[in-house]
Amino acid sequence: MQKHTSVEQTNTLHKYFNTFNKITSNHGTDWLLALTWIIVLEFISSILEFSYLDIAQNYIYHIPEGIYKELGIAVLLVFFIWYCVYSIIFMYRKQFFTLALYGSICIYLVITHDVTFNLLVHNLINPFEFEFNGFGFYMIVQLLIKVVTAYLIFMMLKAIKHAKK
Repeated sequence: MQKHTSVEQTNTLHKYFNTFNKITSNHGTDWLLALTWIIVLEFISSILEFSYLDIAQNYIYHIPEGIYKELGIAVLLVFFIWYCVYSIIFMYRKQFFTLALYGSICIYLVITHDVTFNLLVHNLINPFEFEFNGFGFYMIVQLLIKVVTAYLIFMMLKAIKHAKK
C-alpha cells in the first residue's frame, strides 16, 4: 500500500511540473514566454526588496510630487486600461505577454514610486544577488524566486537553441 501512494505522489508532482513548464516556457520551446516570466518575477523580487529591505531605498530616486508626475501616471494608467480591453477583445497571445509586462510595470510604479527603474535595473543586471535579512517570509520567497528564475533562464536558453535549429 505504501508503494502505491508514493507512485501517486510522484505522478501528481510530475503533473504539476509539466503544467508549470507549459505555463512558463511551453516546455522549453517559447523563449519569449520564459523571458516574460523572468522579468515579471524580477518585478516581484524588486517589490519585495523595496518592502522588506532598507537598502533598496538607496537605489530609488524619488521624483517630487507635481503635475508632470501625475500626468505621466495618468497616461500610463489610461494606456494600460485601453490595452487590457484591446487584448481581451482580440485575444492575441503575444499581447498577453506585453500585458503581463505592462501590468507588472504599473504595479511596480504604484508600490515603489521608482520612475527611474533604478532598483529594477539593479535586480535585472544581477538577478542572483540575494540580500539576507534573517530567516523569514522575505528570504523564503526570494530564494524561491531566484531558483525559478535560474530554471527559466535555462529554459529560455534551451528554447533559443531549439529555435535556431
